[in-house]
Amino acid sequence: MTIENFALIMIGFGAIIGVITLIYVLKRAFSRQAGELGGWEMAGARQIITAVAKTAVAEGLRTRIASGFVMLVVASVPFFYLTAEGDGTIKGKVQMFMTYSLGFSGFLLALLSILFACRSLSNEISGRQIFGIVSKPVPRWQILIGKFAGVMILNMLLLTYVGVTTYIGTLALVGGFKSNLHDELITYGSFTPAQAAAAVESLENVRGMGKEGMESPIIAAISNATGLPQQKIGETLLRLPEATRADLRRFDELRRQVLIARATIKPEIPEKQIRAEVEKRLAKMQEDGTLPSHMTERQVREELDKQMFGYFATIAPFDSQGWILKGPPPPKGEELIMSVRYKMHVPQVIPAINHPQTGAKLEEDMVLCIWAIGNPQSAHYYESVEPVPARTVQEMEFPVDAVEADGTIRIEFGNIDPRRVDVVFDVVKDALQVLYVVGSFELNLFMACIAMLVPLASLTAFGVCASTFLSFPVGALLVICLYLISSSMDFVKEAMAVTEDYMPDTVTTDILVRKTVVDSIGWLLSIGDIQVTERLLDGRVVGWTDLWADVWRYLLLKSGATLMIGVLVFRRRELAAIIV
Repeated sequence: MTIENFALIMIGFGAIIGVITLIYVLKRAFSRQAGELGGWEMAGARQIITAVAKTAVAEGLRTRIASGFVMLVVASVPFFYLTAEGDGTIKGKVQMFMTYSLGFSGFLLALLSILFACRSLSNEISGRQIFGIVSKPVPRWQILIGKFAGVMILNMLLLTYVGVTTYIGTLALVGGFKSNLHDELITYGSFTPAQAAAAVESLENVRGMGKEGMESPIIAAISNATGLPQQKIGETLLRLPEATRADLRRFDELRRQVLIARATIKPEIPEKQIRAEVEKRLAKMQEDGTLPSHMTERQVREELDKQMFGYFATIAPFDSQGWILKGPPPPKGEELIMSVRYKMHVPQVIPAINHPQTGAKLEEDMVLCIWAIGNPQSAHYYESVEPVPARTVQEMEFPVDAVEADGTIRIEFGNIDPRRVDVVFDVVKDALQVLYVVGSFELNLFMACIAMLVPLASLTAFGVCASTFLSFPVGALLVICLYLISSSMDFVKEAMAVTEDYMPDTVTTDILVRKTVVDSIGWLLSIGDIQVTERLLDGRVVGWTDLWADVWRYLLLKSGATLMIGVLVFRRRELAAIIV
């Protein structure tokens, strides 16, 4: 018997023992001798849970720990508004403000949820206040649900404050930029107050792809609003301070790429064709007798699979690659902009040279390429030939009329760099995607705040469960450690060498076991999949589909299971011994 078969048998045997144990625990928990008054009584549950939740909220506002965290959350958002700088432009300031206001507030609320949830019940047990409740026919599950609801009510109140103040702060930063631009158009551009006001207002109506110089759609929008010639507008803007001109360009990016909600379309990976080609090549190798003797058939198949996916994602020098994406039909009657978001990988550093034919200088790590969007047979077909940076995320805009009537988007990339380098788009890891507008920033911020409640609910459930059998210091320390491990699972995977980059071609049993254990720990400790801050900074929508998946997986299943474990433990716990 091989060690792999032995491991599978032991895993199956352990699963059977676990199921038997779970059935026994549930049977004992639901028995009449479950160790509490009230049992699983449902009558009057709403009133009792509401009363416990109100008491928990009032207690939280009185205690030093909770009130201290509340004061930190309340003070942090205005502080970040006053200190946000980023790269010095309006876009950088807004992105930094949102990063810290939401990210830091989420961290504080996570700690508050853990400490408050662990403290409330455990302190009542140690201080014997719980005797006045459990001596009455009050089911213990209602006490735990009430504690959970109280912590979540406090979280919702604070998240409402964070969301509203973040929105107000964002508007204030944008308003400050507009006010400064209005004054400088009068001071440096000799605009009248009415012309300056019209020019500032026109920034919300800029249409067209972002370009520099006289081709910028900003100049056209200001010209239409003020009635001044575009040439005069361009000359006027050149008289503004450099920082203001940079802010003007970055504000247009902010409005179109951050203060908005955009959905994402990814290329369809031809997995069936790739798998068919892999099987074809494997059969050919078997027929010719060229299978490597040191590799099993499964290992050869995996190696061929990697090669085929690599061919699909790699564009050789002076070659091209096309992708077809399928999205919703484009809106009619509106001049909208869509974006191709991509990140090119090159295997080595590309030195700077002068182009052999044109003599134009090609900078280091800048790849000369052709992007083509749309159907070549259509009038709405767009090409762009320019060097673009490698290894960094880029966005290329194109008009929505390049999208076909049925929602099909055709994209083609040509590698024409004379330095003859391979270009790789890891489409599996979202290195190529199309973004399009589906909603407003206000709705996206609201959805983001709701999504932030999911991990807080998971942590609250962990804390309430821990408080049923641990003291406050021990329970809080345990849940905080679990939270830190969950937040750093990517680092843990790299440290344990179980990521794709570290996995060898031949996977041994010890590596497989280590990867299984790390993945299992990551799944057990995970508290949410939606990266709220990252999505808001990129203007990507927090949609109902993703939100419902998080709610179902983490709030209903994981948090529900954790609370059930806490209820079962609490029902069996002897809170006071009777001495005769």
